[in-house]
Amino acid sequence: MRRVVLALVLAALSGSAAAAWVRVGGNHDILGSYADPASIRKKDGLIEMRSLLDFRAHQTDQSVGAKRYLSQNETREYDCKAAGYRLLRLSLHAGHMGGGKVVPGSPAPGGWSPVVPGSLGEALWRVACDKK
Repeated sequence: MRRVVLALVLAALSGSAAAAWVRVGGNHDILGSYADPASIRKKDGLIEMRSLLDFRAHQTDQSVGAKRYLSQNETREYDCKAAGYRLLRLSLHAGHMGGGKVVPGSPAPGGWSPVVPGSLGEALWRVACDKK
């Protein structure tokens, strides 16, 4: 009986975690770009938000020893006034939608970049900054 209850609780929790992702777009290389509005945190005039990129085919990144991955989880910081963003945390995953093993040696955070109009980055910036 305890196992059944535990399984139901875990299923409910994983369902709600999956439901937090909101698809904001995709392209020929990316099955989907997802934002997690529930993760939005405001601090010192900036916004932090988690996002996920789910790739159609395996990606290879030389900075992680040419290991292959299918998705990446990111936490970005957004400057809504200056229309910019920077990467704070990144993890690469062997499976789709952040599944599978974490690929060791994820790239280091970067500096500020401008939001490119019409890009998936702009779609994420719009969610983080509540721009309709």
